[in-house]
Amino acid sequence: MHSLGDKDMTSWSIDMEANLLTMSNVLEKWVDCSDHALTHNPNFLREYVYGEDLERFDAYIDKLYSGHLCNLEYRMQLPAKALKWVQSIGTPVFNQEHKVCRIDGVIIDITEQKNAQAQLESSFSLYQQMFAAIDVAIWSYDYVSRKMLFISDAILNITGYSAEQAKEDDFWLRIAPKEERPLIQEIITTVGQGISNLSEYQIIHASGELRWVQVRIIPSMDETGAVVRLNGILIDHTEKKQMQEVLLKSEQRYKSLFDHNPDIVCELDLQGSIVAINPAAEQITGEAFNRFGENLSIVNLFGAENSHMMSDYFDKTVGGVLQHYTVTSVRENGLVNHWSMKNIPAHENNQIVGTFVIARDTTASVEVEKRLAQREAEYRLITENMEDMIGVLDQQGNFIIASSSCEKIIGLPVGSIKNTTILEYIHPDEQEVLREQILDIFRTKVCKMFYNRFIHIKGHIIDLECLGTPVLGEDGEVVSIVIVARDITKRVQMESELRESEELNRLLIDMSPEAVVLHSEYKFLYVNFSCLGLFGVCSEDQLIGTSIFNWAHPDYITLARDRMREIYYGPNRILAPVEQKVVRSDGSIIDVEVTASSILYKGKVACISIFRDISDRKKIEVERQLTEQIIRNSEERYFNLQMSLDQFSQDLFGAMKISHMEQRLLKEVREVLRVTNICMVEVEDNHDKICEIIETERGYSLKIGEFRRKSYILSINEKSILLEISSVRVWLKTITRYVSVLFDNFLLIEDLTKDLELAASEQAPTWLLRFMFNLSENERKRLAQDLHDSALQEQIIWYRKLDNFLSDKSVTGELKEQLEQITEGLLDVIYELRMICNELRPPALINEGLASSLETLFEFAQLRNDYQIYFESNAFRHKLKDEILIGLYRIVQELLANAAKHSCATEVRISLASEGQQVLLDYEDNGIGMSLLGEDSLKSMGIYGMKERVRSMDGTIRFLSPENKGLAVFISIPAD
Repeated sequence: MHSLGDKDMTSWSIDMEANLLTMSNVLEKWVDCSDHALTHNPNFLREYVYGEDLERFDAYIDKLYSGHLCNLEYRMQLPAKALKWVQSIGTPVFNQEHKVCRIDGVIIDITEQKNAQAQLESSFSLYQQMFAAIDVAIWSYDYVSRKMLFISDAILNITGYSAEQAKEDDFWLRIAPKEERPLIQEIITTVGQGISNLSEYQIIHASGELRWVQVRIIPSMDETGAVVRLNGILIDHTEKKQMQEVLLKSEQRYKSLFDHNPDIVCELDLQGSIVAINPAAEQITGEAFNRFGENLSIVNLFGAENSHMMSDYFDKTVGGVLQHYTVTSVRENGLVNHWSMKNIPAHENNQIVGTFVIARDTTASVEVEKRLAQREAEYRLITENMEDMIGVLDQQGNFIIASSSCEKIIGLPVGSIKNTTILEYIHPDEQEVLREQILDIFRTKVCKMFYNRFIHIKGHIIDLECLGTPVLGEDGEVVSIVIVARDITKRVQMESELRESEELNRLLIDMSPEAVVLHSEYKFLYVNFSCLGLFGVCSEDQLIGTSIFNWAHPDYITLARDRMREIYYGPNRILAPVEQKVVRSDGSIIDVEVTASSILYKGKVACISIFRDISDRKKIEVERQLTEQIIRNSEERYFNLQMSLDQFSQDLFGAMKISHMEQRLLKEVREVLRVTNICMVEVEDNHDKICEIIETERGYSLKIGEFRRKSYILSINEKSILLEISSVRVWLKTITRYVSVLFDNFLLIEDLTKDLELAASEQAPTWLLRFMFNLSENERKRLAQDLHDSALQEQIIWYRKLDNFLSDKSVTGELKEQLEQITEGLLDVIYELRMICNELRPPALINEGLASSLETLFEFAQLRNDYQIYFESNAFRHKLKDEILIGLYRIVQELLANAAKHSCATEVRISLASEGQQVLLDYEDNGIGMSLLGEDSLKSMGIYGMKERVRSMDGTIRFLSPENKGLAVFISIPAD
C-alpha cells in the first residue's frame, strides 16, 4: 500500500474489524505526517477535509459503511493553508456473512483540472456577457445527427425567439423572408461541402420587424474529410445597415445639394484655390471655368476688384469664424452682378482644412429693392395726399402706421395717433363690435368691410366706411391689418334722409284710401290696406303672388291685357285712367277706375296701379241717367221736376231743424203732386223700406227715417194721378231720399241740443263732451275723405292733363306761359288740399302712434312758421286709446296754431312723458304770453276748447304766463 500511487494519486484502506487505516506514502507526503500512530487512525482522513465539505464527506463515508460503492469530490485542507481538490473513490469489501469488512479507496489529485474548469467557466461567462452585449449568438450543429448541439442566449435578442425554439429543424427557413430562402439553401449547400461561408441576409423578428443578420459558418471535418460539425456566429447588423443607409442618403443629399444648389457652391483649400465647384457657377456667370486650368481661384469668379476684401474674409474664415458679406462684380460683357456671400469653415478631424463659399446671385433682388424703394416713395406720395385714412393695426387694435390723412378726417396729427388704439376714436356703442371684427379678421384671414362712427377731435360724429385687409407673415398667420377708411358722413346723412322720405312715402301709400298695387310679370308684389277691402280679402297673402287677371271681369280681360302689355314695354310710362270691373273674392262685381304707370323695380319693369272704387258713383250715375231718361219723355215735366229737385236740395242746406225740413218737404210735394191732404206721421215699429212708395186705400205713404224705434212717415191721404207716371214716382223717391239722408242727423242733433239746453246752466258732462268731439272727428274724417276722393283727385287729373298738353310741341308762346302758370297754381292747390286732409285726419296717428305723428306734425309746422320746435318723448311709454291719441294731437295742433298767430315766439318746447298711470304733455314758448284774467282771456285763442277737450278725457290743464315771458301749459291725462 505504501508503494502504490504516484504524486497525483494515492490509495487507502480501512479494516473494519481491526479499525485500522492503511494508506500509501503519497498521502503522508500530502499531509506532511510521519507519525504512523496518527495515520492508522480511521478518522485521519476526516481531519484534513475542508470545513465547508465535512457534511458531504460524512455522508460519503456513511454510504461506504453501509455497503454502497460511491465517489466524492471535495477539498483537503493541507498544511500552510493550502487547498487541494481531490476525488475519493471508495469500494466496500464484504465477508462471507455479507457484511462490510473492509473499504478500499483511491484519492486522485484533481486540483489542476478544477482550476482549469473554473478558468474555463469564467472565460465562458465572460464570452457570454460579451456576446450578449454585442448581439452575437454562437452555435454548434452536429452535421451527422442533424441536431443543434448548442446555441447561446443572445439568439433571443437577435431573433426574438428562445434558444430552444432556435434548435428546431426548420427554424432558420421559417424566420427568413420568402425572397431570402434561396440564399439560405445556397449557404447550406456550400457549408455541406466543407466550405466556410460569410453571408448577410434579412430575417423576420418575432415582433414582425425585418432585421439584418451576418452569419459566419465554419465546418469541421473528420480524418476522411467529411463534415461532422458546423460552428457558427450570428451577428445583428440591423443598426449597421440602417447607418449605412443613412450615410448613403446623407452622401446623396450632400451631392444633390452641391450639384443642384441654385447658388454657387465651391470648396477652397487653405491656399484659397478652388478644390470643387458646382455646375451652377457656369450657369449663373456664363463662364467656362475649365479654361482657367487647375489654378482656379475665387478671384476668377468674382473679379480682381474684390480680391483684397475677399482675402480678408477668407483669412477670418480660416481662423474659424463664419463670415457674411456682399460683393459686386462686373462680367467681361459689362453686366453687373450683386452677390450675397457666406464663408463657412471646413473641418476634418477637428481641424480646419479649408472653407466652403456659398454665393447667391442677388442681382434681381437688389434691382427689385431699388424699384420697391422707388415705388414706396411713389406710394408714400399718394398715401400722404389721398383723402382716405390709412392705418396699420396690430392684434390689439393699436396703430402701427398711420397716414397723414388721419388729421384731415379725425383731426389728430399722425404723431399723436401712432401707438394708440383705434378703439379710442370709436363711438362707445360700437367699440366692442369693432374689437370682434378685428379679431375675426385675424381668425379668418379674410378681408372685411365694416362701418363705424368715429369721434372727431372737436367732438362731432363722423361716419367711416372701413376695409380691413389682413397682412400674412412667413408662417401664414396674420401679423397686422391694413385699414382704409373713407368719410361717408354726407352719404349716411343723405341715405338717412332718403330712408325717411321713403318711409314717409310708404306710409302715405299704406294709408292711402285708394287701392295701390305693385305688380310685375302680371303678379301682385305689394298691396296696401285699401286693397283688402276693394278685393274683399282678409289678408294680403291672398293677393301676393296671384295673377292680376284673376280679379278682372271677363268682359275686361282683353282691355287689361292690352294695357299691361303697353305698360310693361318700358319704364316711366303712364296710362290714362280707364273704367273697368273687378270681381271680388265673394263673387260680387264692382266698378273701378284704374290708373297705371311703369317703374323699374329690382332691375325689371314693374307697374303701379291705382284702383278707385266708383261703384257708388256709377250707381248714382245710373239712377241719374234713368231719371233723366224718364224725365226727358216730357220736357216740361222733366224741367219742372229737375228744377224742383235743384231748388229743394238748395233749400235743404238752409234748413236747421226737422220742422223746417218737414214744412219744406210738404210744400214741395203739394205743389208738384197737386195734393192738399198731406202730413208727417210718427208711428211705432214700421217695417217699410226707406223711401219706398207704399200705396194705401186712401193714398200713399213713404217712410222717411227711423229714430229710437220710431218711424217717420210721409202720408199722402189722397190719390194723385201724377204718381202713375214713373218719372214723378222717381222724383218723389229722390226728394224723399234727400230728406232721409238728413233726417237721422237732424233728429240726433235736436236730441243733443235739448241735452245741451238742459245743461246750459251747468257744466256739460264729460260723456257729452266726448261725444261732441268724436262727432267732430268723424265729420273731419268724412270731410278729409271727401276732399281726397273728389276735389284732390280731380285737381290731380286736371294737372296731368295740363302737363301732357304742355308736352305738346305745338303749344308755344304766351299760351304756354299761361298754361304753365295754371299748372303751378294747380300744384299749389293740390298741396294745400293735401295739407288740409292731413290736418283734418293725420294719416299715421293710429298706426304709428302719438310720438311719431307729433314729430311729423312738427316737421310740417316748422316749414310754415318761424319758430323752432324742441320735442322730447323718451320718457313716454304708454299705448293710448284712439280718442286720447286724437285729443292730445288736436291740443298740440291748437297750441302750435296759437304760437303761430299770437305768441311771436321763436322757440317752442314740447315734452311728452309717462308718469305712473298718467300721460304728461307740457308746452312752453318764449313769446309775449297772455293774460289769464277774465272770461275773455279763457275763451280766446282756443283756450276754452283745449280745456273742454282735456276735461272730456278726465284730465287736468294748468296755464302759466308771466307778463311778456311766454306761455306754459301743463296737461295731465289718465292713460287708461
